[in-house]
Amino acid sequence: MSRTLFYCSELSRHAAEKSYGTASVGAVWLLIEYPHAWGPHALRDSALSPAVKGHLNRLLKTIPRSRLLFIKQDPGAKEPLNFFVVRSRESDPFIVKFELDRHERLLEIDVASAAAGKASAGGLLTGDQSLFLVCTHGKRDKCCAKFGYAVYKAARDFVRGDEGAYVWQSSHVGGDRFAANLICFPHGLFYAHVTEESGPAIMDEYRQRRLVLNEYRGRACYSFPVQAAEFFVRRETGLLGLDALRYLDQKRLGETLWRISFKTSDGGVVHQARVASIFSEFQNFITCQSTEEKSITQYQLEDYRVL
Repeated sequence: MSRTLFYCSELSRHAAEKSYGTASVGAVWLLIEYPHAWGPHALRDSALSPAVKGHLNRLLKTIPRSRLLFIKQDPGAKEPLNFFVVRSRESDPFIVKFELDRHERLLEIDVASAAAGKASAGGLLTGDQSLFLVCTHGKRDKCCAKFGYAVYKAARDFVRGDEGAYVWQSSHVGGDRFAANLICFPHGLFYAHVTEESGPAIMDEYRQRRLVLNEYRGRACYSFPVQAAEFFVRRETGLLGLDALRYLDQKRLGETLWRISFKTSDGGVVHQARVASIFSEFQNFITCQSTEEKSITQYQLEDYRVL
């Protein structure tokens, strides 16, 4: 198949690829407003000074499970520039917001303290606001531009005037073939193949502290098998509240088999899922730049029980 004749996101949808167990893993997310064109590698290809680039790369190496994304709304430079430190976790996630007059101010912020919940250098700590990111990084993958930008506009219009919710375009979040990708922060919920119609519905449920199972990729704070197990337990129980389940533990039973337990937050009931990873029967180009088709890791439920 010619590389110019397909979109990897359409191939994924046509193959009915399961999206659960695919959310990019990260506990601390550094979201930097960069209202200019993004190259294929946003940070490396940016016009940020070598000092700022070096500082950000050091942060990513020293803060465990940290990720960096560029964000923007309307094109063109403006002030102030926004910088968010998001702590994604199962309980009490939060966002620390900073306003900068220039990117060099990043060198003055104690990001590690902000990630620990200690607002510093003028940061504003909040746990009740929502940030919605839609990947529109077309220079990385054409699917993100084709499908992402329309979803971004629909999401932006949906929250217009809501002071508790904000929508941003983002650079590459992982999983080009799942475009349009939507992330709900601070919890770090990932959704795949979002449309102009489904995006606002997902956002509304998130604001009501519920998640949607359709095209749910998982929580960033969980590993891939745990993400899949959460999906299966919620599907079996119908528990959709953000805080309805608490992760307990996992045990690896084999190279591709795990037993994962969750506990309900109210009654203390333990739900256990035995999850296996398999390779898909279908093969696809997993990005629009791929030159060969590959099988894809998928997860299946082997056993579910209530203890």
